[in-house]
Amino acid sequence: MITGGLGSRDRALGRLAASRRGPLDLLVVGGGITGAGIALDAASRGLRTGLVERFDFASGTSSKSSKLVHGGLRYLEQREFSLIREASTERELLGRLAPQLVETIPFVIPISDRWLRAKFGVGLWAYDALASFKNTSLHRYVDQSRLEELVPPLPKGKLRGGLTYYDSKTDDVRLVMEVLVQAVRLGATVANYAAVRDLEGSDEICSALVEDTVTGEVFEVRAKRIIVAAGVWADRLESMAKDGAAPRLRPSKGIHLVFPKALVPMGGAAGFIPDAERKRMLFVIPWLDSVIVGTTDTPYRGDFDHPSVEPEDRRYCLEALNSAFELSLTDDDIAGAWAGLRPLIAAKAGATADLSRKHAVYDIAPGIVGITGGKLTTYRRMAQDAVGRVANDLEARSKSRTRWIRLGCSNLGALQLAAGRRAQRMGIPSDAAANLVRCYGDRALAVLDVAAEEDLAGPLVPGHLPLEAEVLYCAGAEMAVQLSDVLARRTRLSLIDPAGGISPASRAPEVMARAQGWSEEERVRQVEAHRIDLERERGIALARGFVPRGLPTTGTG
Repeated sequence: MITGGLGSRDRALGRLAASRRGPLDLLVVGGGITGAGIALDAASRGLRTGLVERFDFASGTSSKSSKLVHGGLRYLEQREFSLIREASTERELLGRLAPQLVETIPFVIPISDRWLRAKFGVGLWAYDALASFKNTSLHRYVDQSRLEELVPPLPKGKLRGGLTYYDSKTDDVRLVMEVLVQAVRLGATVANYAAVRDLEGSDEICSALVEDTVTGEVFEVRAKRIIVAAGVWADRLESMAKDGAAPRLRPSKGIHLVFPKALVPMGGAAGFIPDAERKRMLFVIPWLDSVIVGTTDTPYRGDFDHPSVEPEDRRYCLEALNSAFELSLTDDDIAGAWAGLRPLIAAKAGATADLSRKHAVYDIAPGIVGITGGKLTTYRRMAQDAVGRVANDLEARSKSRTRWIRLGCSNLGALQLAAGRRAQRMGIPSDAAANLVRCYGDRALAVLDVAAEEDLAGPLVPGHLPLEAEVLYCAGAEMAVQLSDVLARRTRLSLIDPAGGISPASRAPEVMARAQGWSEEERVRQVEAHRIDLERERGIALARGFVPRGLPTTGTG
């Protein structure tokens, strides 16, 4: 029996429904990074806390980010100095709280002339200063040979050198999961596929009408206070509680393309490249066994539930990448792609790229508070501000303690050693064991227990790191309900595998069917539903049975 993690979804729904007899202190609506952070902050203050998410945890913006925990170098242009300082402080803190998930890496800005060196040099001095000079290392200039070593795809002999500085990368979904796990350990109750259909505010007791979208059952959740942390859906939730509410947001879309490392062989650094029209810079980031290129920033007015990578989005990034690195990549070389929406606050007119990334906490109705805006890096401060807004009403017994709460890893070195030794005895490759530590922290050993007990120690998809056992574990301990929950979020195979994790060699559908007790008809339906969703998001058909240039055909990494 798999225990721990988030616990049983059915029992969680039962506890939420029982709030009709004894209300929660706080109900959080939204299971992305902000909602997860709020649940953890509230639970750490001793508040009886519940959280509901309409789809899967982190299924919105919190799984579609640039995978960065960063200070925001670009915000210097907007003179958002306080935001940079706040983000830099949170970046350093997250590196200590979740060392398995937050990895510091150098970023390289190629320099073609002295004017650019001076311009970016001044900006990077300011960036270091706003971080109180606490980066891994101060920025510095590197010569041509060192630049080409850090970013091998750059054309040889055409650049004078580059400037390096330090930020961090992460796995956004795994960060959300660890925050939720810690919230549950402190007493919070969380449930996915629990959609709020109506909200009613009151100074005494608030209520939310919630539908279990798996069974169709509808029940009421009562709480003394409600915080809506619904990202780009915040306006929709506000309109449920307040008639005639004016829109607060101007969402923007950002897309990313993913390529096998062999096609874009980055060294140990991330890089910046100018787009084909020299209007902005794009990231090129080594991530997992792939390379990410993005992001764009365009106004969005389409379906919030299904943003997609349009042909012009792909062309934009491909042209920039091919121009900067003198490559000839095409759509056929793309291993994955995603589109995400930023919940930007509509504070002024102009391009969405110029809108602030600051967050706002606001009153929606009596007893109901909303929070939106912000960014992944500053989620903890956002959560602290939101819970602080209702803490006095709820007579919370303490201030926020989240700056001291570890997120899934108390001793990284010891954990890596223990997981590596056990994996070696089981015949599991060392890189797969390291990936378990990255994804599950202290729970990596529990996943290895499942692998041993259930004979599921093989790769989930040939050529990638996740193990078969992860499917069974995530279904039992992380509330994975649909096949896409495992492939798109728990393992990230949808982002880095050309076939989206459902190639003929994939074990994912079979193991998930075993975990959930699906019939053969349901297994097939789940595969096709995943294929349709992923093709709609990528804007291109999934690879079926072939391997693009640069992707390994065997092995585990």
